[in-house]
Amino acid sequence: MISAPRLSIIIPVRNEQHTITSLLRSLARQDMLSETQVVVVDGRSEDATRDVISGFPFVRLVSSEPGRARQMNAGAGHALAPVLWFLHSDSTLSERNCINAILGALADPAVAGGAFRFRLRGDDAYYRFVTALVNLRSRLFHRHYGDQGIFTKADVFREIGGFLEDEPCEDLDFVLRLRQRGRFVLLDQAVETSARTWQKYGKWRTTMWHIGEWLRFEWRRLTSPRSAEPSQLPEPEMPSETARGGAAPEPVELRETGAGIAAPTLPSASSAPPPPPAAPAPMP
Repeated sequence: MISAPRLSIIIPVRNEQHTITSLLRSLARQDMLSETQVVVVDGRSEDATRDVISGFPFVRLVSSEPGRARQMNAGAGHALAPVLWFLHSDSTLSERNCINAILGALADPAVAGGAFRFRLRGDDAYYRFVTALVNLRSRLFHRHYGDQGIFTKADVFREIGGFLEDEPCEDLDFVLRLRQRGRFVLLDQAVETSARTWQKYGKWRTTMWHIGEWLRFEWRRLTSPRSAEPSQLPEPEMPSETARGGAAPEPVELRETGAGIAAPTLPSASSAPPPPPAAPAPMP
């Protein structure tokens, strides 16, 4: 077991029993998981989210008041590593070397943070169009969303006050403040995100909603002075054998099944796989 993790992954969840399994399985396949701390921050889930997470022994589960920015800030307070990587619960990683890529990018002292390419999951021409549009926006306008897996150095995160908890587009705001502290890099690997919102609310309606949110954010920046103050971040934990929890997991043995890779099995009945997916969560 290593003395301290090199990277901490922070995942906010609330009522995500049908999505979190795919993300945690994809993390279990990462090449450097044994040098990584995984912190899942539950915001008062009312479903079986916590039971599902308990089936993954490399995860440290903590609790927070609900609110994505608030939960990510709380997770940063439990982080033991000098590098923070924020992931959404409905994301998955198709490539095994994402952790290596982050550490390689942040080895450059001039780099303050970065993100990954976006990919909307699904074999659909419209989803491929959205994927291309989002990646074009990222490169041309330097607007990166949280579903692209934003990462940064822990000291920079604390210097800029973390995520603003009263900012509707907390991820866009965070990236702009991060870019003021150094270079922001876009890695070649892709973070896939679920198409559940497009499937529930319709492709065109969902696309227009996201564009509207972006334009409203830009309008607020141009017409209103910043009223939000940096968040009061919790004091980071000091590494210790007790506090480390899931910081340095033993290698995880996964079982191949006809449906893919099964989650690690624990003796507890709470680790049983969740029931078939229900309707997707409301539009963020």
